[in-house]
Amino acid sequence: MFLSQPNQDLSDHFLAFANPTRLRILERLGTVGEESVNDLAVHLRMSQPRISWHLRTLRVGGVIRTRRDGRQVYCSLDVDNIARMRARLDQLLGIKDQMKVREEVRA
Repeated sequence: MFLSQPNQDLSDHFLAFANPTRLRILERLGTVGEESVNDLAVHLRMSQPRISWHLRTLRVGGVIRTRRDGRQVYCSLDVDNIARMRARLDQLLGIKDQMKVREEVRA
């Protein structure tokens, strides 16, 4: 029987950040906002299939969103989902609870 892993989407999310090429893609999208896959490939001097492979990992991880306009696919950061995943990680690690305790001790 297959047991689901409740934090699989969280691990997929942070796996998306674990590659220098994907970080370069995210940096570019953070700078320009939205860009076509072809323009990303030109900017990063990589083949379109290679960029698409990295974009799939970023999309599965919920870091980017894509939209199609005719034959072109455009990518942008999914800022809302990145913030949600960050909040889930904070909750998983108990970071917010520890910060509250520290604030109370200082008072």
